[in-house]
Amino acid sequence: MHDFTFDFDSVSPNVWIAKEEVWKENLLKLSNWCQIPLLNSNASHNLSDGKLVRFRGMVQDMHNPEFYFEKFEVYNTATNEVTIKSGKYCDTAHILENEKVNYTENLKSAQRQAMVVVSLPGLSEWAQQLEDEQNHLKHLDQQPNTSKRLNSNATLKLKRSHDEAEENPEAMDVVDNSVLHKEPKTTEVIDSETSAVSREHLLNFPLPDVNSKSCIVKIYGEADNLKLNDMIEVVGFLSVDPALSGEFQPDKNCFLEPDCENNAETITHNPPPSLVPRIHAVFVKKLDHCNPLLGDVFDQTPVLQEANSAREHLLKALTELLLGDQLAAEYLICHLIACVYLRQDTLALGQFCLNLSNLPTKKYPNYAKQLYDIIKQFVTKSYYLPLTIDNLNTMALLPKKDYECNRLTSGILQLSKHTHLVLDETKMEQGRLDSTGVGNITALGNMITTQKVEYDFKYYKMEFDSDIKVLILSEGKSLLPSDYHVPLRPEESSLEIFDAIVEAATYYLKEDIMNTVRKYLTNLKLVKYTISEDLQFVEDDFIEMRSQSDTENPVTADDLHRLLVLARLVSLSRGHDTLNKECWNITRKMENDRQDRIKNRVVSAF
Repeated sequence: MHDFTFDFDSVSPNVWIAKEEVWKENLLKLSNWCQIPLLNSNASHNLSDGKLVRFRGMVQDMHNPEFYFEKFEVYNTATNEVTIKSGKYCDTAHILENEKVNYTENLKSAQRQAMVVVSLPGLSEWAQQLEDEQNHLKHLDQQPNTSKRLNSNATLKLKRSHDEAEENPEAMDVVDNSVLHKEPKTTEVIDSETSAVSREHLLNFPLPDVNSKSCIVKIYGEADNLKLNDMIEVVGFLSVDPALSGEFQPDKNCFLEPDCENNAETITHNPPPSLVPRIHAVFVKKLDHCNPLLGDVFDQTPVLQEANSAREHLLKALTELLLGDQLAAEYLICHLIACVYLRQDTLALGQFCLNLSNLPTKKYPNYAKQLYDIIKQFVTKSYYLPLTIDNLNTMALLPKKDYECNRLTSGILQLSKHTHLVLDETKMEQGRLDSTGVGNITALGNMITTQKVEYDFKYYKMEFDSDIKVLILSEGKSLLPSDYHVPLRPEESSLEIFDAIVEAATYYLKEDIMNTVRKYLTNLKLVKYTISEDLQFVEDDFIEMRSQSDTENPVTADDLHRLLVLARLVSLSRGHDTLNKECWNITRKMENDRQDRIKNRVVSAF
């Protein structure tokens, strides 16, 4: 097969447009995309304006559609030549001093969708390191800064907002040549009304204490299948002209133009490209996962064949870390491979919130954090949230519409699917929750129960589907709802040597075992599980359970549903894509043992 790498390294928007279908076809044939620079692993200032790049992330916000000039005529007053230019896949057109745009003939406008895409929130350090190893292009580090390699000719902006287009369909802003040589601010911008727009405000990441990257992606054609929080990979042309920054937008007289953007909105929607690059997409694909250890093609058969071996490694490590409690380790494995596989009305099938209680916090105050530090080395995306009174009263969990800046301000619960959220209740101290704290507790409870997150649009609320795996670590039973509550039963011998256990587990989990477990946890979320028609043993057991129940401990349809969800995960964890009698019996025993623990639970003395 022909290697198109060199062609993609040098292609420009105009060359692409000339044979667009051929280029797209060749892109899909490209076996190694790693030679197309990935902005997640390469600095944008080392790449030239108009270069083909990639970006991988989550759709964080969607702006209003932009109108642009897809085709326009340029007249050269010195040579009397007339040329047709295109504004597709770029934000600015470089117009010479003796060239003029003809606004009356051969002018064609079009529309494109602008989206804010942020690098995947909570991406694990090991996953980011692997992604960098696969995609970092060392030769780019030798390139001069982008701002020194921009064309020095006058720049014509090719973007108009939807409102501007309605007011004047012929309007087009011309940016003065001199602004191309200004160094844009990237730390803080202050408008004339003394309101500051900080770097954090412009980047708008869901997780405030995690380093990330952000891009504005311009999408041509259909974008209806893309939704907020989707994981996507974009291939497109980079646009980093400093003139795009909101600092350089021409001032408007809002007395004459009352509908114009205010300064905060202008700067928010037009951040410095050195901070938030633009990408004009030629190809967008949704991602089922973000594990760099896996390829694009999923083969279910070998995944199921290798599952039991990986499970044994994980079970051994987790049992040790859970102080010899194998039952809790079994439930934790099921939790780690769970995902929402079907939605019916308000029910999210596959939801699996696990509450591990009775943690030995008196002897090991940081036990919950130490456990999370091991778990995050297995999963691709996770976030640890200590539920302190201060955090609950101050943190923004729910995304909220900012009408001043006309954008969606992100919140901690704006996460992509298959993210693991670990809530540490052992850090909760005495104190009083204010209205924000009560609202945050309510938001967490609603998300756990329905796998939906309520976005606040001020005048109304809107629910968005989520698929976030919540693990609650607590001393007593959590104040939040959970699907499965497992009180920990530590072994006395393990309690005495926990620090040594952590060290031994770290030694045992060498890179090859770690990678086996990492692939196992991701792959099992992708397996297609089928329900066998021959489930007579389930029906018989349920009838027996109902007959043995009493009014104090009734057996309901919810209990059967909980058993079937757990049985599905027990089967998958052992490499079965359908339920058999053996896995059903294991599930029944697990649930019986768990219920016995809850009935006979004693207060922890450690």
